[in-house]
Amino acid sequence: MEEVYQGIFKQTIKYPGQDMFARNLLVVRQPGRSLMVDTAMDLPQDRRFAEEMLAELGIDYRDLDIFITHDHPDHTGLAPLFASRGARILMNPDETRRRADLWHCYLSDARTRQESFRIVGVTPELTPDVYDTMMEYTERAHSQVGPAIEFNFVPVRPGRVLRYGDFRFQVISLKGHTNGQCGLYEPDKKLLFCGDQIMTTIVPIVSTQYKDWGMLKSYLESLTELRDRYGDCRFLTAHYGEIEDVGKEVERIVLGYMDKCTIMRKVLAEGGRPMTTRDVGVRAYGRSVGPPDYKHFMSCTHIWAKTFSCLEYMYGEGLIKRTEKDGVLYWSV
Repeated sequence: MEEVYQGIFKQTIKYPGQDMFARNLLVVRQPGRSLMVDTAMDLPQDRRFAEEMLAELGIDYRDLDIFITHDHPDHTGLAPLFASRGARILMNPDETRRRADLWHCYLSDARTRQESFRIVGVTPELTPDVYDTMMEYTERAHSQVGPAIEFNFVPVRPGRVLRYGDFRFQVISLKGHTNGQCGLYEPDKKLLFCGDQIMTTIVPIVSTQYKDWGMLKSYLESLTELRDRYGDCRFLTAHYGEIEDVGKEVERIVLGYMDKCTIMRKVLAEGGRPMTTRDVGVRAYGRSVGPPDYKHFMSCTHIWAKTFSCLEYMYGEGLIKRTEKDGVLYWSV
């Protein structure tokens, strides 16, 4: 554990040999109430790290607030446990609106899975082998890891100010990665807890499969604001290291999405016919047209979300066309 700023502590959880990103636990310790920004996965290792961190800092759960930047399991996993011990959970209520991540769509009930598959073009009629395989895999994964957790929280919307000692955190909207992700901005100390909105090394996923939400557009606008309005801040990230040059990271992420959009538009042009989201994703990411193996089926759902976000963005910009038939969305140039 290290003190990254006076009164702010970080503990990094690593997952050796697993396909998971290292997770930064961040705690603001203050007299009276303290603040944890997000939790971690509900895994024995994560529980131990988080419990030991709070114990070492001398923080009682009854004096702890947990601000959830967004409702993904590597950020919310320990929220119910810590709440049962007396912690207070804070989150933007927009996060409970329609969610399009793996747990809320594909590891949910059978009907939600079927609807989620149909949107991207995986149906018993169009792709029977892929559909049957994915239904089998999602049922298997659901039995192993369970559905998304539900927990009670205090609604905290953008614009709210949260005070902890001499810290005054403004809740700011970071829409894009999810529908209601929020960060915490300390204007005097120039600090920004940014959740998963921006990070080094990878391009954060925009998790959407819903029409006309404009999630990628919102995400790109948010990145511009991070660069132009908060560029002088110290960014405290949930994954990887701190952001040293926010303009450089914004450029890298934007170019990553624009490159994918260009590739997908080329795929549509070469296809010469309306294509489903999965059809485009298979070609854009160089995947097999057949069913994936179990090891890779989760990555397929991520690719579908990334592909959908790019296609929806291009549709909104008037670059491609969209039609719908029997609940399946089709894209064309």
